Amino acid sequence: MAFLHLRFRFLTVSANALAVATLLGSLAFSPTVRAQSENSFPPSPLELTEPDSLIPEAVWEGETDLKPEERRQLDRALDALDARAQTAFAQGDTTTAFELWNREIRLRRFLGTSAELEALLRVGSLAWQQENFYQAQVITQRLRQLQTEQFEKRETPDVEVLQQLAQAYEEVGARQAALDLLERVLAIARDRNDSVTEEETLRKIARIALQDLDYEESAAAYRELREMAVARGDRLSEAYYLTQLAYIYDQLRWYEDAIAVKQDLEAYYRTLNNIAQMTALKLAIGDDYAAIGQLNAAVAEFQDAYRIAWEALQFYRAQEALDRLAALYERYNEFDAALQVYRTQIDVRQLARDLYGLMVTYDRIGQLQQRRQNYGPALEAFRRGLELARQLGNREAYFQVNIETVMQEMSTPGNSP
Repeated sequence: MAFLHLRFRFLTVSANALAVATLLGSLAFSPTVRAQSENSFPPSPLELTEPDSLIPEAVWEGETDLKPEERRQLDRALDALDARAQTAFAQGDTTTAFELWNREIRLRRFLGTSAELEALLRVGSLAWQQENFYQAQVITQRLRQLQTEQFEKRETPDVEVLQQLAQAYEEVGARQAALDLLERVLAIARDRNDSVTEEETLRKIARIALQDLDYEESAAAYRELREMAVARGDRLSEAYYLTQLAYIYDQLRWYEDAIAVKQDLEAYYRTLNNIAQMTALKLAIGDDYAAIGQLNAAVAEFQDAYRIAWEALQFYRAQEALDRLAALYERYNEFDAALQVYRTQIDVRQLARDLYGLMVTYDRIGQLQQRRQNYGPALEAFRRGLELARQLGNREAYFQVNIETVMQEMSTPGNSP
């Protein structure tokens, strides 16, 4: 039969195909065997299979509901079960702990859907953290049953319950199920013109989709959230949503979109005179321009970032801008421009008393001059780097090797200092 199964993939439509199909059809399980197979799987530990001593018989049989005092007694008893489970868990007996928690969850439903969902969320989160995927799957199955009840057995779904369900899905790692459910909550909120629930749900969708690396869905939600923030004049929230969009667009490599939102962010921080954020955004915008080949625009952003940081005496940011600018020039073989930037960088690092940065800059100058076969300037740069390395007690051997290499290249016939 295994041979027939493998060969069946390669049969062409012919008279033999019908015979093979008939043979394979005869190998299907009979209804009796199928039933036995299905019954061989153990029931979910969250199913109500046998009466429990904590539930009055009449309540278990569905003949009556719990009385107020019985509800309070059951609630206390289930809290005690939870405490016993936590003790067992702390002692490393996870099997007993989850058995107790499953019993607690089974019985919480007698206190209402919200009470059961609270327990499902709590235990599901722990199961996921402990990588107990069987328990997480069991809880997910129960969550789906509760979701079905909301949409098929109720005329109007309870939005609060749906939100609890979505949170529980997220806690057990079922993010797509959470997103699908939140989309339905969003539709309900819009039908009811419930702007508060709409915005809250969009924030959840944006966050969960981002965690699930579904960047496009997350971006769509954040764009809507930004529009809401703009409509009510909430600049702080708008800045947060723009920051999230900038990150997402970077991940998607949608550089033009990233540039647009970063420019809006830079304008916002300019109104606050937040120099650190302004320069950081200008550097990021310059990187985006460089990525799409708009080199002059990239240079302008790096230069602007340098100017702003320099005027504010933020030498670290100024150095960072010069680093980006020099690297860009080197990448496109604009060596004279790169050297000019490095010379400016030396002045900045001296003012900032950044000895390590000075050493790095002299190293870069030496490497660039050596690459251009300007051995004299390369040797001078490496020697200055060595002086700084000795002061710092760092990378002395590295500079010694570079100096020796340049001197050997200078002594090679045909090479000039």
